[in-house]
Amino acid sequence: MKKINKTTESVDTIFKEVFDALPDGIIILDKAFNIINMNDAAEAIFTLSRKSVFNKPSRLYLPEEIENTARRALLEERTIIGEEINPVLRGGGTIPIQTTASPLNSSDGDVTGVLLQTRDLSGSKFISKRILQKLSSINFEGFIFGLAHELKNPLSGIRGASQLLLNETKNPEVLKCADIIIKEADRFRNLIDKFERLEPLSKEAFELVDIHEILSEIIFLESRSNKGNVNKFIQNFDISMPPILGDANALKQVFLNIIKNAKEADQSKSAIEITTRWITDYKIRDENAISVNIRDYGTGISREDLEKIYTPFYTTKKDGSGLGLFIAYQIIAKHGGAIFVESELGKGTTFKVYLPISK
Repeated sequence: MKKINKTTESVDTIFKEVFDALPDGIIILDKAFNIINMNDAAEAIFTLSRKSVFNKPSRLYLPEEIENTARRALLEERTIIGEEINPVLRGGGTIPIQTTASPLNSSDGDVTGVLLQTRDLSGSKFISKRILQKLSSINFEGFIFGLAHELKNPLSGIRGASQLLLNETKNPEVLKCADIIIKEADRFRNLIDKFERLEPLSKEAFELVDIHEILSEIIFLESRSNKGNVNKFIQNFDISMPPILGDANALKQVFLNIIKNAKEADQSKSAIEITTRWITDYKIRDENAISVNIRDYGTGISREDLEKIYTPFYTTKKDGSGLGLFIAYQIIAKHGGAIFVESELGKGTTFKVYLPISK
């Protein structure tokens, strides 16, 4: 029993040390938006003392934009990335910061509060043009795959250590923290797996692809994937449209993702229109092109969300990864094409995909 108590005290100390060593400001709020705790970085950013603000309303000490981000995270029960802001702090100065708000859940799954992660962006403003040029020359595709591979080993170690802690302690708080770490490690591993399932695209391996064949296969499967009422697919295909040079599997992933999003956006299960066209009146990067328009009549996308839909890990879905459209954008860019989106709340969304035609 003494050994367990010593282990618990040691773990509590480690958690506190890690909490205060984090470079980003971390603030924990309860459901009433009272400040429960903050780390050293948060104290420095907002020039506050955690003791003086304990259990006091956050609105008295934090910018209004941050509390609005926290409220949205609680309301939608998902992580919300706030806009960059430049608030006037208690000392009178301003500082560029960005805050991410994530709901905190009990072991029963009930929302108990919000975790705020605030990043000081002032350092990022001084990146030189030379550094940006070096960054632009990096093979990001190879970098991402390499990073995904390298993250697996430490992630397994973190999960294993947490599982060991879960089995050796009876402290309720430690048990709760270990359980959260395991769940987050599993979620992170799922994201890594999604990255690794992507095959790097090589233009040398591109083949002639019939877009209509890809779309017809997706429509056939998706029209039968749901029980009960299903969406009606309206196909307006330009039969004169020529094939393109590309990767069939990658392009299938793009259109499958967009069509699935269209189905999810339209809970009334009305029509989804898919229109293809051989573009003759203008060119993409000096090449003739085709277009594929996918239109739904669902809830639409807000202007705020529309600006972020291609951002990795940004999602409006409770169980979404935020990678689907990011990956789709990368694939179409690799094919020399482009994606545009038009949306209106309550009226629906149209994705427009443009791809160059094989010469």
